[in-house]
Amino acid sequence: MNRFIELDLDDVRVGMTLSDTLLDAHGGVLLPGGTVLTDSNITSLRRRGIDAVIVVNDDISEADLAIERERLQQRLDRLFRNSVDGAARDLLLPQIIRFRLGT
Repeated sequence: MNRFIELDLDDVRVGMTLSDTLLDAHGGVLLPGGTVLTDSNITSLRRRGIDAVIVVNDDISEADLAIERERLQQRLDRLFRNSVDGAARDLLLPQIIRFRLGT
């Protein structure tokens, strides 16, 4: 369960929101993160050869995300229970959580 989802451009619908800034192959900004996609945006991206974008997954409620965060935290606590280096664990764990939850 992820807050963001990667979709093929053919599956993107008008009104979806970009999760992050969309860059071209040279690092130039095509669209800033948070842009609500329009038909003209999608057409322009297709012309520029963009095949997929990462959008906000509106099908997940905040309650579902909270449940998933708790489940993930319990799972990671169990996996890292024997970790001896607290400093490394304290750096790694938040990164894993952000990655897994797509935040």
